[in-house]
Amino acid sequence: MLYLTILTLHNLMRWVVLLAGLWALYRACRGWIGAHPWTSDDRRAGRWFAQALSLQLLIGGVFFCLPESVAWLAWTNPETVTREPSLRFFVIEHTVQMFVALSLAHAGSALAQKGRNDIQRHRRSALLFSIGLLITFVAIPWPWSPYERPLVRLGWG
Repeated sequence: MLYLTILTLHNLMRWVVLLAGLWALYRACRGWIGAHPWTSDDRRAGRWFAQALSLQLLIGGVFFCLPESVAWLAWTNPETVTREPSLRFFVIEHTVQMFVALSLAHAGSALAQKGRNDIQRHRRSALLFSIGLLITFVAIPWPWSPYERPLVRLGWG
């Protein structure tokens, strides 16, 4: 039951992360291209993206520790994980990509605060958020990818 709950939360949280990332990227690009002033809404959008990714990492970390998850094999049989492509994706590649995306989101949020002017703040956040969001999209196991997962998993019940 706990496994299915955490898996469902992790799946649903993906949409929160993507929406927060798209919103933060929109605010940053809008400010950069349109030369808008840096506002608390811009700062908040970047923080929401970084915080959503942080929460997703926390949920994924709990998922990693459950004996029913494929990640448990990394602890018990690491050789199998490196030889099997789908296990390697979830245990190694997905995890590393999401850590990088999380780092970029936090860097975009933090470095924007250190910008000398509004355009520089928007540009920094737009560049880092776009790369972080792109990595997030690549790391997600979409239904059309080799490691397909459902778009929405409602597994409680």
